[in-house]
Amino acid sequence: MKVLVAMSGGVDSAVSAFLLKKAGYDVVGIHFKMEDDLFFSKYDLKKKVCCSPDDTMDALKISKKIGIPLDVVDLKKEFRERIIQAFLDGYKAGITPNPCAWCNKKMKFWALEVFGDKMGSDRWATGHYAIIKAGKVFMANEIKKDQSYFLSLVEKKLFDRLILPVGEMQKADVRQIAIKNDLIVGAKPDSQDVCFIPDGDLGNFFRSNGVNLRAGPVMDVDGKIIGQHEGYQMYAVGQRKGIGIATGEKVYVVDVDPLKNTIKVGKKSDLFKNHSYVKDLNLFVDKSYLLDCECKVRSTSPLVKCSFDPETGIVHFYEPVVPVPGQIIAFYKDKELLGGGVLAKTDIYLNKFKS
Repeated sequence: MKVLVAMSGGVDSAVSAFLLKKAGYDVVGIHFKMEDDLFFSKYDLKKKVCCSPDDTMDALKISKKIGIPLDVVDLKKEFRERIIQAFLDGYKAGITPNPCAWCNKKMKFWALEVFGDKMGSDRWATGHYAIIKAGKVFMANEIKKDQSYFLSLVEKKLFDRLILPVGEMQKADVRQIAIKNDLIVGAKPDSQDVCFIPDGDLGNFFRSNGVNLRAGPVMDVDGKIIGQHEGYQMYAVGQRKGIGIATGEKVYVVDVDPLKNTIKVGKKSDLFKNHSYVKDLNLFVDKSYLLDCECKVRSTSPLVKCSFDPETGIVHFYEPVVPVPGQIIAFYKDKELLGGGVLAKTDIYLNKFKS
């Protein structure tokens, strides 16, 4: 059986390819170039870029060590149009997009299907920490490393041919396999934050991409102006640091209004909601399953019981959560991923994110 493995140059995909080769599969690697090569110190996360020169070289070295071919595919144009531009448009609309989840849907799994079919692959594989059985996706055994949340927007049909070799493993064991078998990425750090903003400077990223940052009023929850912001695009619901407002107590961004160029701040308790709108719904099961299920509103948040009504687009949470507009909501039942969608503050949502 021929398997196409998405190789990022990291330890998880390296061990995935190694295990498949060891199991007797006909393994072919594929490495996606999403961004222009930039100079930076090896494995310096402050300058980490998506599929950097180091990542590409590591993927090539790993493939040679394992004894499999590797194709390097230039997807910079598609990545710019589908992910970076949508990220910019999201912030302009006053929401906080999740580029990793959209990249899985619109880039990685799209490319695996396209190039997998061209190469005559029977299956494809990634290094995601999630469990797949008969085309169904479940949460990983190591909950802290679980990545099923980021698969919630991927088309269900693509799971029928998906293999996740490290999905049931512990991260420490994956690293040990890499070290024991002389795969050079055994101690390589995991990628962090938004891969295409290597220095984490959101303001500089916006300015260099033509986003107009205009100062505007900061208001409290009663509408009183208490300060000035640097441009509403710089702020996200739930943000506490970098607001620049001294009130004598901790304040959080509770709303961003791009039309009025304002942000609203309040107490932590003002963030919690019992319901939210959900858009761009992507289901793997009948919608009736969502009448009584669980969900995550962030990849690291605990599961919360909820009920989602597809007719109204409203999800009700059994306990208050902080639903950040633009972020992903993933639905579960007994650790099975049922699908996902995008949290929205109104029933009018950014068209750029429609699948």
